[in-house]
Amino acid sequence: MNTKLILISFMAMLLVSCEESLIEPEIPNDPVSNFEEMWKGYDEWYGLFGVKAIDWKKVYQEFRPMVNANTTDEELKNIFHDMIDPLNDNHTYIITTSNEPRIESGIFDTLKVQTDFSLDIIPKYVPDFTHYGAAIDYGTIEVNIVYIHLGDFIPSQKFFEQAMDEIVEKLKDTKGIVVDIRDNPGGNDATAQYVAGRFAASRHLYMNVRKKNGPGHFDFTNVIPWHVEPTGGTRYTKPVILLTSRWTESAGETFTLAMNELENITQMGDYTSGGFSDNIARELPNGWFYFMSIGDYRAADGESYEGIGIKPEIDLVNSKEDILSSTDKVLEKAIEILQ
Repeated sequence: MNTKLILISFMAMLLVSCEESLIEPEIPNDPVSNFEEMWKGYDEWYGLFGVKAIDWKKVYQEFRPMVNANTTDEELKNIFHDMIDPLNDNHTYIITTSNEPRIESGIFDTLKVQTDFSLDIIPKYVPDFTHYGAAIDYGTIEVNIVYIHLGDFIPSQKFFEQAMDEIVEKLKDTKGIVVDIRDNPGGNDATAQYVAGRFAASRHLYMNVRKKNGPGHFDFTNVIPWHVEPTGGTRYTKPVILLTSRWTESAGETFTLAMNELENITQMGDYTSGGFSDNIARELPNGWFYFMSIGDYRAADGESYEGIGIKPEIDLVNSKEDILSSTDKVLEKAIEILQ
């Protein structure tokens, strides 16, 4: 979902583009052809027009007259931005060159740098702060309270199985845990599902997913239900505070959906990012790559939170000044609640 699977999707689409070039006429590299290909690609494979209530044909009618043979790259970038901006989708963007910012359509069009969280100040609260591989950090806050930071869900499920076996077994007698995913950009949904299961006592539906399988706006696979249920050996079913932010994205958000179905979990912090779906990439004749969401992900309540994010039960956000002064008042409040 993905920051998650973006690299895989990116390379896969490169291969698809190479195969297509062998059997299809080469598309001219000119402004009009690039516009037409970009609009057509979204028209056929973007999965959230219904959710976003966007009439993509009207978008064509509005912007097509702005493009002609003399349209410059800068003008085309601005036109593309204005076309995808209303989609408000963090998984929908365009990469022009390696040294230019992406053309964004979601909240990252305005949020450039995270200022409400810094992992660097966590050791102030966690004296025995320990790195476990590339994606997990943990340690003891108080005698009976533990902190676990899940940086992403990119490593293999086997990595998380081994890590959670060791960490949960070590911490099973504690009073409560703070699980921090405030800077988690995603990874693999199935891995996130497994990790959530280490905090589950019973089985719960948390998400329904369908994905595009044809060029029509209503061409989708059948709905696939996702459940969170007990996984692994030792599980932690005592109180857990889950910390989220606007930078919690993709598989980090499906993890949040799963965790929120569990009785022992309290979400605290800010809304999540609002970008759930998997995405794919396609290449334009000029070498630019455009990415788009291809799924319709719904929470257990049947609602889509694309472009919205998941609302925390306890709303509390650090200011930039808090972080610059090495203060994490969100973590402090979580500790207070667990105590």
